Amino acid sequence: MKRIAALFLVLGLVAAPAAMAQGSDWMNQFSPGQARDSRNQGHTVPLSQIFNNLKKQYGGYQLSADLYDKGNGKSVYEIDWMTGDGRKMHFVVDAQSGSVLDRRGA
Repeated sequence: MKRIAALFLVLGLVAAPAAMAQGSDWMNQFSPGQARDSRNQGHTVPLSQIFNNLKKQYGGYQLSADLYDKGNGKSVYEIDWMTGDGRKMHFVVDAQSGSVLDRRGA
């Protein structure tokens, strides 16, 4: 019984740093209220404007969108998008300017 408990303890200690590393961006994610306040104060471009630009260029619709603080007053939207021709795309968009910083597709 002690061996099993020790095994679970060791597995937990090994898995914990990996789980924390995967979730590091999560800690920098804006809450819905923070995102709304940032938009209302003019610090970030409204998502609707970014969605309209993506729809014009790629067609389709938004699957998910999150706002992250990247430090030094910089923030980005990470957006998953389904294009008009059925491809899933991931965009990183500068939240202050609305310009696409990175685009990846399937």
